[in-house]
Amino acid sequence: MQPIPYSPTAPNPNRTICTKINSLFSILDLSGHLPFSIVFGLCRRSPDDTDPRPFVLSTAGSVLDVPFALGCGLLTLHVQDGGEANEWVGVDVRTLRDVASMGEEEWISLPSPVRRVGNWKDVFTVVRRRVDISGALASILEVGRKYRIRVAGEEDLGVRRWGYSNHDQVVDNNSNELSNNLEATRLGNCKTTAGNATFTVIRELSWPPRIETKLRLLLPSSGAADITNGKLDLEVSVLNTSPDAISVQTRGHQSIPIPWGPFQPDPDANDKRPRIIHPTHHKPPTSSLRIFDSATREMVRGNEKQGPCNGNADRRPKVEDVVVLRPGLPLIRRFDVGVLVEGLGDGEYTVMMQAKGCRWWHGDVAKEEGEDGRIGACACGVEHAPAMLESEDEVEVCVRDGNVER
Repeated sequence: MQPIPYSPTAPNPNRTICTKINSLFSILDLSGHLPFSIVFGLCRRSPDDTDPRPFVLSTAGSVLDVPFALGCGLLTLHVQDGGEANEWVGVDVRTLRDVASMGEEEWISLPSPVRRVGNWKDVFTVVRRRVDISGALASILEVGRKYRIRVAGEEDLGVRRWGYSNHDQVVDNNSNELSNNLEATRLGNCKTTAGNATFTVIRELSWPPRIETKLRLLLPSSGAADITNGKLDLEVSVLNTSPDAISVQTRGHQSIPIPWGPFQPDPDANDKRPRIIHPTHHKPPTSSLRIFDSATREMVRGNEKQGPCNGNADRRPKVEDVVVLRPGLPLIRRFDVGVLVEGLGDGEYTVMMQAKGCRWWHGDVAKEEGEDGRIGACACGVEHAPAMLESEDEVEVCVRDGNVER
């Protein structure tokens, strides 16, 4: 079944849903090494929507069908004017008019707003549409330009097949024919402003060298240690495997590509807390570690939320928050295991590392220190893929009567 062509004169729909559009990353890497998607968030929040049943909708031929939706006018594409930051000019998308709709039809479900608990922004159905870097849309984008994709308006979202029910009741999987549960009305957007997917096109994102991170437990000669004396250490070893030195930011705002949802970035990706290799003398950077009950595999430490973020903070890191990883020379950090497990009851625990991304530079970036003790602005204008501090190692410890053992 071919999608019904979009018509600007289509009648106003009598069913609306809230649609939010965003970009997965702020950059589109034409090398394809950083997968890029257009992110959609869908939610039923109209005051007139009182049906307690969920409904499903077909994405084929709709705003979710990128780049088909650009070619038929359901989505718009603009490019930032070179001279004016707030001026956006429409892009000629006539070459996309012949782009076919997605081959395989996909159905998604939207829960009812009736008896909904919590904030409506937390119940969005999220759909990601991957942009093919060798496809029609990428072919009309220019390197170095900033683009913006938006929903064309509230008249029509291009959804042609939808109905109140669950997936199995709407689609007969055996015959692949629609049941009689589908609605004949169109679906529109509940507001004209549905956000935008803004991104800058780059030729190729710079990737860091491979970093090896290992965890191990350093055992004292006595075999056991009182928790308060700190005789049992967790050792973290980080090795730069490349032939050249790199600098790594260990704390503060990390200017790295982070994935976004419809409204905000992934909370685990946008983490300003100290990384495992931060040279702290006060307490270990526990935000990079997780502790599990070995028997139940339940996390007992490591899911603490971040504090409030200061959006106006200087994004140039302090020199003291940057360490240099020399080639072939491991950087060692040791932490008192007793501090990590203090307050936990008797039992066996597993200490694991949580993967964290870091901003990085080639060479010793501390040489670019400014008068304010921060890295110079000239060294902070280039965005790289994050250097990942991650390890599959697991360390087993046992707490007995206030003592920590291996």
